[in-house]
Amino acid sequence: MIADYHIHTEASMDAKGSMEEYIRKAKGRKLGEIGFSEHTKLHNIEGHPFTPIKSMPTYLQHFLDLKATAELPLKLGAEVDFIPSFTQKIRDFIQKQPFDYVIGAVHFIDNWSVDSPSQINEYSKRDILKTYEEYFSLVKKMCESQLFDILAHPDLIKIFGFKPKTDFSYILIETAEVMAKFNVCAEINTSGLRRPCREIYPSEQFLKILHNHDVSIVFGSDAHEPDDVGRDFAEAVKLAKRVGYTQACVFECREREFVKI
Repeated sequence: MIADYHIHTEASMDAKGSMEEYIRKAKGRKLGEIGFSEHTKLHNIEGHPFTPIKSMPTYLQHFLDLKATAELPLKLGAEVDFIPSFTQKIRDFIQKQPFDYVIGAVHFIDNWSVDSPSQINEYSKRDILKTYEEYFSLVKKMCESQLFDILAHPDLIKIFGFKPKTDFSYILIETAEVMAKFNVCAEINTSGLRRPCREIYPSEQFLKILHNHDVSIVFGSDAHEPDDVGRDFAEAVKLAKRVGYTQACVFECREREFVKI
């Protein structure tokens, strides 16, 4: 059974399509269940304003109505930007909502949005190895916060194809150790195939390391429009099986279970 736990609807500022449209697409692609995980920024970094889920009470009621009638299991999640200085604000937000799971994401190093095409020139100004160290340091802090169930797109920092020219496996190993210690799942996110890096997040190298450290997995399309639901999941499943995974996680009320893939 395969679930897609990374879906953004029109409730996210950069996505389109209703929950109903995503549900229909997921049924057509024979997914076992889906989870809605709208973007939630609880900070005010310049150019990237505070963006909670739009009209959360209305959104939640609509979700619950659909959950009661849809012929497909639906789960409620959120993709929350992790900023260390906003940890308490994130905690307060999460505790107030009936989430089945919460995805943590690192999109920023200080004020730099690492996945923004408009800020791609920043890579040429930096030492790439040091940048990877900074990025994964934030990922580790995110895991240590114990606020999140899942790490979104684990090596997003490669989005534009920039990678250190020297061996950086020690960074990935250290990250896997922290993820294992704090029981954070890794998301196999297929949106990397639609980005300049043309590679699933995480890379096969990183996924092997995660498997060796007994880090659990979930699958996510990072859909921003209905046609992206479950996109390239056949390739994601092949990758997971190739490195040794036979199970993935599903969540309900922040509790995980394992299902065969």
